[in-house]
Amino acid sequence: MVFAVPSNDAMARLRPKPNSTPMDIAFGVNASSMALRHRRVRSLSYLAETRNKRVLALVEEARAAGLHVEPVDNERLEELTGSAVHQGVLVRLRKDAGLHMDTALEQATGPSLVLLLDGITDPQNVGAILRTSVAAGVRAIVLPKRRGATLTPGVHRASVGLSFAAPVVEPTNLSRAIDALREAGFWVVAAHSGEQTQTATTFDWPERTALVLGSESDGVSRLLQDRADFKVELPMDSQVESLNVGVAAGVLMYLWRRQWPAGD
Repeated sequence: MVFAVPSNDAMARLRPKPNSTPMDIAFGVNASSMALRHRRVRSLSYLAETRNKRVLALVEEARAAGLHVEPVDNERLEELTGSAVHQGVLVRLRKDAGLHMDTALEQATGPSLVLLLDGITDPQNVGAILRTSVAAGVRAIVLPKRRGATLTPGVHRASVGLSFAAPVVEPTNLSRAIDALREAGFWVVAAHSGEQTQTATTFDWPERTALVLGSESDGVSRLLQDRADFKVELPMDSQVESLNVGVAAGVLMYLWRRQWPAGD
């Protein structure tokens, strides 16, 4: 199979302005593949001279779906991805507002776990949380409207593309989200260390849990701590001050899942 290689003049016209890395992209084989699977792609660019069979399969998949496909050189991919490890492929994404809160609550029947991310901004942590959320069967992940996680190219990369499969609710006010969750029968549990905190490994997890997670540096905000029905913390050796929030989130999700196995 032969793929056309653009001329040098065509390559030049494709150059972006300096430091113009766009936010509406995902790159790497896994992230691009998941974006295609979930119909979030509007165009695909790939390294013109690639022999990577997985990349070429994505090119064929995109063409079969009627998407615009563009062979480019490595410099173009480096410019668009900020010199990250792009594996010779990237996709431009369609706009997506996310899952509406009302829709998420309608779908949350039976034992349900919802996450609220409070002030977590590191792409690696956000990506890890989204990836584990899909694995653990979380019903919804609520992002804050301000000062919180956004679905950046780094998040798509860190989640191995599972950010496209995760049931992410459109950014909203977390306090208002708690009101809606309570009306739907959820109990609010904040991951927090300090007074009036229960040990997460022996905690009696509610069947319908809204778990609030804060950043490793600042934790859950005082407002959301005060609104929580319960506070839990993970038991740790005294030499360890705290865990990475992505790691802690994964442990807490599976502690809930242990009590409420899938299918119950």
